Amino acid sequence: MKNPIHFFIIITSIIILLLVYSVRIIAVEGNPPKEVIRNKEIIQFDNNQLLIDIRQANWECCVLKNEDKSGPNNMYSSGKKVDLDIVKAEYENTVKVKKWKPVHVGRRWETMGYPDLNNKEVWLHLKFYVSSEMKGYKFGFFCTAVDDAAHFFLNGTFLDKKAYVWGARIPEPVNIDLTSQIQFGKENLLAIRLSDYTPARGGGILGNVLLYRTLPYVRTPMGGVVLTDKVSDKYSVVLNIGDALLSRDQKTAFTSEELSTMEIPPYILRDEELVLVIPSEAIKQRVPQYKVDLNFVCQTYDKRLLAIQCGELPTRVELFDLMTIPLNLSATYNNPFDPRQINVQAVVETPSGKTEKVAAFFYQDFTPIPIRYEEEILLPKAGNPWRLYYRPREKGTYTFHLIAQDRTGMKRTPDQKFDVTASDKKGFLRVSKDDPRFFEFDNGESYFGIGPSGWCRDTNYIFGGNTRWISTRLLDEYYKRKADAGSNYDYCLAEFFGRLYTQGGFIDQHVAWKCEHRIRTLEKLGIYWVTCYDDLCRSTVYGLNTLPYSEFQGGPCNRIEELYFKERSLEMQRDHLRYFVSRMSDSPALMVWAIGDEGQDGNSFSRLMVRSWIKELQNYVHTIDVYQHPHVIGEGPLSITHGGEAIIIPDWYFNPGLTADGVKLVQEIMKKYNRFNCPLINPEGGMVQWTKPDDSYGPKSPGYYLSGERWKFPEAISFHNNLWISLFMKNAVGGTEWLGHFIVQKNQLFHATAMRNFLEGESLTKPHWEIVTPVVSHPDLRGFCLQSEGNSWVWIQNKFYTWLEAGHYGKTPPVISDSKIDIPVKKNGNYNVELWDTRSGKVISTTTVLSKEGKIFYLLPPIEKDVALKVNIID
Repeated sequence: MKNPIHFFIIITSIIILLLVYSVRIIAVEGNPPKEVIRNKEIIQFDNNQLLIDIRQANWECCVLKNEDKSGPNNMYSSGKKVDLDIVKAEYENTVKVKKWKPVHVGRRWETMGYPDLNNKEVWLHLKFYVSSEMKGYKFGFFCTAVDDAAHFFLNGTFLDKKAYVWGARIPEPVNIDLTSQIQFGKENLLAIRLSDYTPARGGGILGNVLLYRTLPYVRTPMGGVVLTDKVSDKYSVVLNIGDALLSRDQKTAFTSEELSTMEIPPYILRDEELVLVIPSEAIKQRVPQYKVDLNFVCQTYDKRLLAIQCGELPTRVELFDLMTIPLNLSATYNNPFDPRQINVQAVVETPSGKTEKVAAFFYQDFTPIPIRYEEEILLPKAGNPWRLYYRPREKGTYTFHLIAQDRTGMKRTPDQKFDVTASDKKGFLRVSKDDPRFFEFDNGESYFGIGPSGWCRDTNYIFGGNTRWISTRLLDEYYKRKADAGSNYDYCLAEFFGRLYTQGGFIDQHVAWKCEHRIRTLEKLGIYWVTCYDDLCRSTVYGLNTLPYSEFQGGPCNRIEELYFKERSLEMQRDHLRYFVSRMSDSPALMVWAIGDEGQDGNSFSRLMVRSWIKELQNYVHTIDVYQHPHVIGEGPLSITHGGEAIIIPDWYFNPGLTADGVKLVQEIMKKYNRFNCPLINPEGGMVQWTKPDDSYGPKSPGYYLSGERWKFPEAISFHNNLWISLFMKNAVGGTEWLGHFIVQKNQLFHATAMRNFLEGESLTKPHWEIVTPVVSHPDLRGFCLQSEGNSWVWIQNKFYTWLEAGHYGKTPPVISDSKIDIPVKKNGNYNVELWDTRSGKVISTTTVLSKEGKIFYLLPPIEKDVALKVNIID
């Protein structure tokens, strides 16, 4: 193998998989099961199993066609449309294949050690046996996701197809009902045709992969479980893919009547982690370790008389402290997320006389439980179901009271007061008044966003949408490493953890809890979040019926375009945003609101309608967000036209010919955006849209979205270059490549550390920095300069040091020696010139130079990559 590091990673991954993902069986009755598989050819599924982990089972695979199936790398493509008759014919052809290769599943092909299966249509077989004693159960195949699409057959019969869009959230796992085609007392053959269309991400059957059984049941509107057939006196409900049992009052065994009359919020019994019902006697031999205790679950309804109380507050708090207002509420409502049913707000008078209204929100607390290395479940934790956050921004005395309204009337609490004193906290980010190209904090300290972005993935590279596979522990570790290294910037979709707003207008409390945990972690670490919030863009790709706004789910819409225009749909979206704002907006870690991400399906009906929709949602958030975080409205220059305070730059998408040279790309983009005197945010700077040639890393791939460093990574070249060119082009953030997880894993955060060190103690807003052009004597060196009164900063870069030349092709840049630079200065005098190493973030040498005719003449050291200079006047 040409790359020994790649070889080492593959071998290490295989060893870890063998240790961590040894076949897991949950026994349900009788003696503990013997290891799968006694018969080495097929899995034995009998009364000793409820579910069987089949990641390390005896899968076999074959590829009928050798040609590569990769196509354009469209991040929103769910795969090619394939005629089902062709798929069925292919299945018949697999019967003729005699040589099948052993394979395992649960990770992407390259991680599992099968990179040759990427970008192909792979057929997989798995044999299993089901005891004839198990008739009457429902059987299924379950996995977290597939990349990109899969057709499923059992015993020669086509069952279903699943496809995922790797650029949108995972809406649901793969859950295929096998019952109708199970051959009891005989061998069964599960066949899967796995199609990998997107070359930027490897294919595979991902996450938890298992066979399961359950007694058939249906759910009541209140969340109860109604069994189709009664086969026992007592039943247990197994949750979280076998890791937990439903319990109440210390009981885990319930009668069918008790199950059917239970009132359980919709987010507690999570189909994405399987809900299995089994006779209670069947699990006594091996009981799941954890319990989902209904006594700790906050009910999403109340039938009491309206009353509201506010507990005692501290009489004195510091500026920018988070206050949790201690409220107690009883009321009448069926949905706490519908402000027309229940509306609780604090009305606050600030020391300057301003009046602010802040909404309370429904809150279910959880305890996160790690499952193996990457997985996590949330167990309900008892607590007050209502919370209200407030963060004061003025010194002095505040007066407030609470108001509650339900369908029976209104109540309020008596006035209360608290005093706010000074603190050393920075406050919130605002557009700087001194230099609007940058942000600064309320205390006047300037801010430059240092990436990489926060797209932390597990080894399955799951984009988001499955709370089990997005571990808060791993996220906390990831963000801690970023912050320690000097990274202070994050760009991530709010729906990273899954769909927040669900059927019936309920807020998924698992998703909300993880989202708040994330922003509180960022807040503690000093990382600031471009809050990209869009409930439609990355969801309509799965069809209207997957959205709570659809008629199919009880909403008002039967066409995509109605999502953006129909008043009831807009009202539901405002309810969604109201909850998010009330729970998250107090955090100073929220850098800007960016609502309405990228293209919308509604554009095909009316682009103006979509623009109006984005603006209306932004205006609504602007109205209810008392902290007045800056807004970005859509992408590109129209943000300012429509009233935004900053611009998100999307143009790297549209310059595929320049992305091989990230420095030149930013220069070209800035020809369009330099005229705007506002913060410029390139949220995916350093990304690559490039046609990859046919090389040792695979075939030709047009529209290649991921960085070439994803495949060959000597160091994070595009990340490094984007950091420095963004600063010297006066962008508000830099180094924003969203492959942050790779940069962290490969120990490349020293680039962020160097930038932090370079800017430490400096202000970007108090001096007025101007972009000027230094003169470099060598044509292969590029010079960039920021100049203020008595100070100049310079970055000199070797133009051959690009991710394509030095990274993908592995060419060592030529060392350029004996070069000089003329640095513009505003005043003549003696200057201290510091030469900075842009990787260590340390001063290499210091020289005193006398300027002449408004210039400093400086002899540069030999440059293979780049260096930076700080020029400060002495007298």
